[in-house]
Amino acid sequence: MNGTVKTLMAAGVALVLTGCGTEEQETAGDVKTLEIAADVEYGKEDYKKIVNANNELGMELMAEVPADGDGNTFISPLSLYMALSMLYNGAAGETKAEIAEVLNASIPPEEMNKANASLMVMLADNSESVQLDIANSIWLNETYDFQQEFAESNRDYFNAKIEEIDVTDSESSDRINDWVSGRTNGMIDKMVPKPLDPNLVTILLNAIYFKGEWTEPFEEKNTEDRPFRLHNGESVDVPLMTAKRYWDYMETDQFQAAILPYGDREAGMYVFLPKTGSSLEEFEAGLTPENWKSWRQQFDYREGTLSIPKFELEYGVLLNDALKTLGMETAFMDSNLSGMLEGGGGTISEVKQKTALKVDEKGTEAAAATSITVPTEGSAEGPFTMTVDRPFFLAIEDTETRTLLFMGSIADPVSK
Repeated sequence: MNGTVKTLMAAGVALVLTGCGTEEQETAGDVKTLEIAADVEYGKEDYKKIVNANNELGMELMAEVPADGDGNTFISPLSLYMALSMLYNGAAGETKAEIAEVLNASIPPEEMNKANASLMVMLADNSESVQLDIANSIWLNETYDFQQEFAESNRDYFNAKIEEIDVTDSESSDRINDWVSGRTNGMIDKMVPKPLDPNLVTILLNAIYFKGEWTEPFEEKNTEDRPFRLHNGESVDVPLMTAKRYWDYMETDQFQAAILPYGDREAGMYVFLPKTGSSLEEFEAGLTPENWKSWRQQFDYREGTLSIPKFELEYGVLLNDALKTLGMETAFMDSNLSGMLEGGGGTISEVKQKTALKVDEKGTEAAAATSITVPTEGSAEGPFTMTVDRPFFLAIEDTETRTLLFMGSIADPVSK
């Protein structure tokens, strides 16, 4: 095998949608009941407005994100798409237009919300063999307030849990990280730093967890260490799982491909192997929505022997540069989020994603978390120095009531 296969993660959702953002169970292992409140309106097929757009974003992103030290890349287009869709509700002006460009769907937030709700319902089917879970949350600095429409839209259509936090309290980091860990079955446990940035206004989070058992498991007795050729020509021994049976398979002059189904074929892992003489880079260059659609139609049910690695990996990436390349050119410098916060303010400082993947004889476990961080305006300019060595003004305020208790001008602080 030439290089390391980079896999697009297909993920789904199991959740409770209610008109008032009813609290979800916090354990990823729980299968949740789907309930749609009467006031959450959407069309059954609205999801069709964004499925291709989500897939296109994934393919575009693959061309922009860097590989880790081992040459691996593993992303969740759906996790990023969902997080950006939530942010879309609070954007205005050029920022709104840029987010729409990245989302590959020039539709108003109202239609985007309905499309996401429809997609989540379509993906909400869990079985004994395939578990799909998605969760959204928004964490707000307690000194700020959201615009009512922004909060309601994200509660109603994304079932987003909205929590106020004290950004100066170290336990706030633990609360956020515990939420991510709980929603990803412990696969991702540290999403935000401790302590939080004191300039933080809000963090929008999406978490996805997938666990699928192979339709036909691999037998452990057929797993053995075999050489795996790296992109630099060197080889390492890895455990390869092997099975001879009928697979959905296709082959071209450039690659071989097979589909490994989960459960009752509710999901599948597509594996593409560039042929000797070709390369992973060449395959990626041809990874377009048009080619993907064509390839999916060319699989035949054929008998064969398939060997794939048994492995685990973790991947993390800051997506700012990739998103700038894809169209969000000014959003990280001068965001217009006037539809998000009371009184306006705030700008996007970073969009980050972490993923994890485990593949073994029984099946696949995968998780992703995407965070969008919004600090106060200007905080992204770097550290500052403030030396109070001349006359100054001060005020003492009661935080809860915002009552000014004392104020004054200090021209000479040396007591006489």
